[in-house]
Amino acid sequence: MASTEPGPGLGGDVMLAPILGALAVLAAASTVWLVKTRPTTQQDPDAAFWYVFAGVSLVFPLFLGVGLINRWFGLATLAMVAATILATNRFSSNALQRRQAGEQASLISSEHSALAIRHASVLTAWSRYELDPAAAIAHPNMNDVNAPATAELARALAAAEAARTMGTGYRQAVAGLEAAFRRAEKTQAQVIDGLDPHHVDI
Repeated sequence: MASTEPGPGLGGDVMLAPILGALAVLAAASTVWLVKTRPTTQQDPDAAFWYVFAGVSLVFPLFLGVGLINRWFGLATLAMVAATILATNRFSSNALQRRQAGEQASLISSEHSALAIRHASVLTAWSRYELDPAAAIAHPNMNDVNAPATAELARALAAAEAARTMGTGYRQAVAGLEAAFRRAEKTQAQVIDGLDPHHVDI
């Protein structure tokens, strides 16, 4: 009848096998997690290699120790390490995707906020010509949508409002609104100076 006792000199170490196996599994999981997540934050192309190197240097002796103590524990540890590597790889990939999606959403939100500030700045500047009686009298064309430049400004404002609501093309719409406002002010200045805006490069 075959003996199930551990090899010579290792009888007292058989209880150590599960502990070493657990450490091997933990080290494998940690290595995969670091390889998948840390290089992207550290921006170091060599980081993944060194994480793998350190992980293998740690996992292999632990696995070898388990195998020397008890070969069945060794095989079980090998299976658990392989399963852990696969599971951790999938989990870390999903976590990385979620983090990247969150960062992208934050970037888009920040950009949208900056565009909204520029949008509001144009509205505030334009409203001065309506709310300030002196400015309204001195710059009548800024409130006259029959004036070509002001009509263009009104269309640019409507386009910016629509883009903000729809969430697409907002950057271009705000830039167009700013340009239209500058042209309207320049055209009004030419009218005040007695120039014909249709014959001047604006």
